[in-house]
Amino acid sequence: MKDFERITKSILLALIGISTLALVLSLFLKAKDPQKAGGPQGKAPRNGAATITVSVLETSATSLAQRVRLNGDVLSRSRIALYADTAGKLVSYEAGIGSEVKKGDVVARIDPSRPGSPFAVSPVRSTIRGTIIALPYDPGDTISTSSPVATIGTLDDLEIITYVPEKYIAVLRTGLPASVSFVSWPGEEYPARVTMVSPVVETESRTVEIRLSVDAPKDRLKHGMFAVISLVMREVKNAIVVPKTAIKTFNGESVVYVAGEDGLAQRRVVTTGLTSDTETEIREGLSFAEKVIVSGSVSDGTPVRLANAGGKK
Repeated sequence: MKDFERITKSILLALIGISTLALVLSLFLKAKDPQKAGGPQGKAPRNGAATITVSVLETSATSLAQRVRLNGDVLSRSRIALYADTAGKLVSYEAGIGSEVKKGDVVARIDPSRPGSPFAVSPVRSTIRGTIIALPYDPGDTISTSSPVATIGTLDDLEIITYVPEKYIAVLRTGLPASVSFVSWPGEEYPARVTMVSPVVETESRTVEIRLSVDAPKDRLKHGMFAVISLVMREVKNAIVVPKTAIKTFNGESVVYVAGEDGLAQRRVVTTGLTSDTETEIREGLSFAEKVIVSGSVSDGTPVRLANAGGKK
């Protein structure tokens, strides 16, 4: 019986020794592994918080442009309308749209006759050399002396005309840059610049007419083409710019979260500036070469692990 008790005690002591050795070994291994010790920098998580994997964007000097998208038309800069000397019926057009005419060429003929009072047909002559770009009537229509019978323009001097909402008046000026694309030439963009801003606002549409010159090959531009314009209203350079999604609201203030050197997220109150569709300028609250968290749900003090260690989005 005594031998049995002695053997049992020996077994229990051995088990206790093995358990103690395993515990010591486990603590030693955790101390050697910073990830298991509480975060990417070897810091213990606050209040037992789990480490969150985040994507960051390292701040650097960047340019940001605020743009407005507009639709416009390619038109001849030098164009005039032709009018009849007398009212009457349009007998015929002597040339079609796209025809080149010289000064003095007959473009249309008007019959001013009335019942019982016959008159000779009156010609409408071009007053300049150019190309016919508009014939708004059909033979047989009644024409008054204030009706434009035809429009003549020069096709080597084209511009884009568009209309900008009234709310942008404060920043509209000649020289504003833009980029222009055309449905006819998908995938191609051409630089343009505002050359004229109308001094009046159209009361019906509440818009301001502007004109742009575009730097594009002549074979790309045709009178009457539809243009899509991206007009730069404001621009900043050498600024700190972050994605809009990185900006949060905390206690009524705009904040961003930065991945600190200690492996913890830091909340920063920021002052924003210019915005575009996807990005925002940060005027105060951030410095260059900081890692702004752009994805990952964190709060101040959350342990973080960087998914993109290089800091590039």
